[in-house]
Amino acid sequence: MKQMRNFLEEAKALHDSGIVLDGHADTPQRFVDEDWNWVGSPLGMGQLSAETANEGHLHGGFLIAWPEPDAWTGKFAERTRTLIAGIHQQAAKQPEAITICITAEEVRNAKHNGQYAALIGIEGGHAIENSLDNLREFHSNGARYMTLTWANANDWCGSSGFGGDGGLTAFGRNVVREMNRLGMLVDVSHVSDAAFHDVLETSWAPIIASHSSSRHICQAARNLTDNMARRLAAKGGIVMVNFFAGFLSDAWREAWNAMKPERNAALDKAREQFRAQGKPFLFFDELAIEREFARRIPPVPLSVLVDHFDHLLRVIGPKHVGIGSDFDGISLSVEGMETAADLPKLTAALLERGWSADDLRGLLGENLLRVLKQAEDFAAA
Repeated sequence: MKQMRNFLEEAKALHDSGIVLDGHADTPQRFVDEDWNWVGSPLGMGQLSAETANEGHLHGGFLIAWPEPDAWTGKFAERTRTLIAGIHQQAAKQPEAITICITAEEVRNAKHNGQYAALIGIEGGHAIENSLDNLREFHSNGARYMTLTWANANDWCGSSGFGGDGGLTAFGRNVVREMNRLGMLVDVSHVSDAAFHDVLETSWAPIIASHSSSRHICQAARNLTDNMARRLAAKGGIVMVNFFAGFLSDAWREAWNAMKPERNAALDKAREQFRAQGKPFLFFDELAIEREFARRIPPVPLSVLVDHFDHLLRVIGPKHVGIGSDFDGISLSVEGMETAADLPKLTAALLERGWSADDLRGLLGENLLRVLKQAEDFAAA
């Protein structure tokens, strides 16, 4: 009798034989706001930690400095500095477990040394406060990509969320070119469709979508159409699939949006209670309430997340797809993908669908290292 394949064990072995990287995790807020440590602190509402990364055979990824636009109005750059400093402080406190990396070679060395390879990204171009000097400062402090917008548009780039869906202004094009010159990856997750095409026309180096799924499967404006994904791949870039249920399933997203008035009322009530007690209302306090609402909706099966990867693998090829979980920034993922510890389930499902180990090595991490190295090389030329 033919022995049944154990896809999960194959997946773990594949992770260990290669390198596995996550393109987007919002964990640094915990370092700064909760005095939470990469090693040893209770996971709580979180999804990524040294322990879950080890269990999930995850070797590194981009930790994100995101200055939430409402809470940090007028202090975007200051908040970004604080979050970047928080990442550096974790590496200084626990050097055996986590190290800051700024090059592809350093990421490989970290994996060899048993350290989590912490790359630094910035989410939202509002972080630079319309200053190329701020951009240069963040790069000098280790940032190796910037998402040009968050859900909010800024003065020079339109967003798929709110505040304006226009393209890049002349200053926006200067931002993209300066990122090319510095060797920072340009990230188009969150940007408007018009801005996406402007970036492709402006950038001299490959670009990434650090946490965007397929609009062919889920119509969320944050996702990429097949045509957008093909254009990005043709320029050498990669699409890194987001794990948030609302960017994977139209039915789940519609149910989530229908809850918005009730969710907002609950959040407003909690903010007032915190204010009355003289306590700050932190992102993870908000996330706890949102997760409570998210769990009222029937869960999205793991197979739907796999569908997004499978579709993009077929449309743009294995050299142009990656992982961009958005862990620690999302209220809920799909069933069975609670934390980074569950990542081998994704790899196992893709193996079971017929993708080979060679097909998946790029998706797991090599594709991200390739574009990171290309950005380095362009800056050095």
